[in-house]
Amino acid sequence: NDEGDANESSWGYQGAKTAERLPGKVLLPSKKSHVIVSLQEEHTVHSKHDMDPADRHSMWSFVETWWFHLVAAAVIIGNTVSIVLSAEHPDLKDAMFILDQCIMVFYVWELFCRCCFWKCRMFYGSPQVVAWNLLDAVVVGTGVTDQWICKSMKVKPPTTVQNAFRVIRFLRVFRVLKVIHFMLEWDLSWTEQPTFQSFIGGVIAFNALLMGMETDIDWKGWNVIENVLLCIYVFELLVRLKRLGLSFFSVESPDIVWNLLDLVIVVSSAGDAWLLPLMNVARTSLMGSSSAAGSASDASGKPKGINVSQLMMLMRLLRLLRILRLAKLVKSVRPLYILVASVTAAVQGVFWVLILTLVTLYAVGILATRLIGHKMLFAHRDVVDPDILRPFQTVGDSMFTLFRIMSGAQSDLESKAIDGIMDTVPTIKFAFVFFMVTSSWTLLSILTAVVSENMISTTGAQEQEILLTTAEEDRKKHVEELQELFSNINKTTTGDGTIREDELMEFLKDKKNSNLTAKLTRVPTRDVVEVMRTLGKHTDEIRMDRFVECLLDVGNPVTEKSIMKMEAFFLEAQAHGDKLRHEMQDSLRRVCGSVSSVEDRGKQNSDKIESLIRTSAAHGQAIAGLQASVQELHTKFDVLTDLLTSDAKARRINEPGISVERS
Repeated sequence: NDEGDANESSWGYQGAKTAERLPGKVLLPSKKSHVIVSLQEEHTVHSKHDMDPADRHSMWSFVETWWFHLVAAAVIIGNTVSIVLSAEHPDLKDAMFILDQCIMVFYVWELFCRCCFWKCRMFYGSPQVVAWNLLDAVVVGTGVTDQWICKSMKVKPPTTVQNAFRVIRFLRVFRVLKVIHFMLEWDLSWTEQPTFQSFIGGVIAFNALLMGMETDIDWKGWNVIENVLLCIYVFELLVRLKRLGLSFFSVESPDIVWNLLDLVIVVSSAGDAWLLPLMNVARTSLMGSSSAAGSASDASGKPKGINVSQLMMLMRLLRLLRILRLAKLVKSVRPLYILVASVTAAVQGVFWVLILTLVTLYAVGILATRLIGHKMLFAHRDVVDPDILRPFQTVGDSMFTLFRIMSGAQSDLESKAIDGIMDTVPTIKFAFVFFMVTSSWTLLSILTAVVSENMISTTGAQEQEILLTTAEEDRKKHVEELQELFSNINKTTTGDGTIREDELMEFLKDKKNSNLTAKLTRVPTRDVVEVMRTLGKHTDEIRMDRFVECLLDVGNPVTEKSIMKMEAFFLEAQAHGDKLRHEMQDSLRRVCGSVSSVEDRGKQNSDKIESLIRTSAAHGQAIAGLQASVQELHTKFDVLTDLLTSDAKARRINEPGISVERS
């Protein structure tokens, strides 16, 4: 009920036990097993800002949670598929009766729960919200009246009312737009994970098997499975359109061909499986079954206007494009994709070989037509068997016959004609041998060589591209393997992250450890020891990370990159030495300055000491004079005391009446 809850902008879900909730999304502790589904407030049926604090704790508040919207979306899609199947296969209406009743029960329950939650606020607010709510209420009310009330009362409404009911029931299809609207606002980042891509690859493989079984086995359930798979394909296409945006159709995108192929496959399949049946349902609902049947033709029985079935005949033919889904299977399997790319590149290289073959066949075809077809080769032209001349009547026939001879696929008539020519004109055998050597041996050998070379080069380029994209991951994995291998040495000894030569030699004494080291380092064990001795010339201990880093490249051949790396190390060492030299010079200058300052301070201190000595001497003389003055003052005080004493005695003598006490 605090302000933070009021400011939350999404509701999320996660399969783990704990999650951290932040405004706008839910953060999950794991990326491997998480599902994030968030509904943005401004695009839900009602904004959370319209909620009172009491609404958040209402027992009906689940109608605005993500899972309820997900269930409602699944029911709407199921209802649309059932409408399509019922329209395309009228014999399935009885089987769909229970499903239609269950869907109607869910619609009624959904509308009741939403009314209990929103109450009178159900039908006021933004026009978009009110329109959706009114549509839901009308569809549900009409369905209840048509499917339950009228049938329970055994009342047959008038034809006009029945048509109106059909029209309103058809409006259920437009709830699919609501599902698409919700889906585009949900957080579908989990579809970018490898798990979802693997799932789509499995669906494509299953669909490939399904097409073969559907071709040979007649079963009514194929349509249901096909619609489910089509829903998955449509969802995957919408997700990609949402993620890529206009870049989905960008010619600069490397996947533009695959994107357009997926779009054509999904749109054609949806048009055949959904659009045509829905158009039939709409025509029946709007025009009635009898009028719809009669509107296609006039009173004379001739077609009137444009027939929808004729317009959609192309969509029926596009049903064969489902076979192209196998191309998506090729794309999802990396080895097959590399092979197909190699074949495509090889075909581009074969073009000029085909041109050479065509020129050769054209030249020989002209000779064969003039010599054999026009009877110039025969001495007695009137007695030539027409069957001998038939394969060489025109240049085109001669080229096709020679091509079949070159490929070894000639017919019985052509073989008989060639044998007849050789029997009639034996010298033609030399020309035939020359043609076979030139065409079957030379041209086909060149064709095979070009195809093989292009496939090898393209496959090598694809593999090199894969190695480049995975080089960093492979290097990290190699480092982890080496660190795990040599960490066993460090654990049994010091455990301080260093390695010593004696420890390595002791470890390599075991044959199993030696073989494992050679396998993981991809070099002989003597090279590993040599690396250790090279690094340990000036120290006994080597850091584990430095040792592993050197082992990663020790097995690679010397290249320009290696020389550049050595030059970089040399320049770095030189720069480091220059830096140390400058630092030492600066330190020396500071020391010399300190010594000079100390000497200056010593001189200053000597002068101060001398002045202090002189001051002390002056102070001593002053003290001596003061002592003499004090001594002289004491002497004067003694004289004064004696004078006063003698004066007092003289007064007592002269005045005898003064008492001693007074005195």
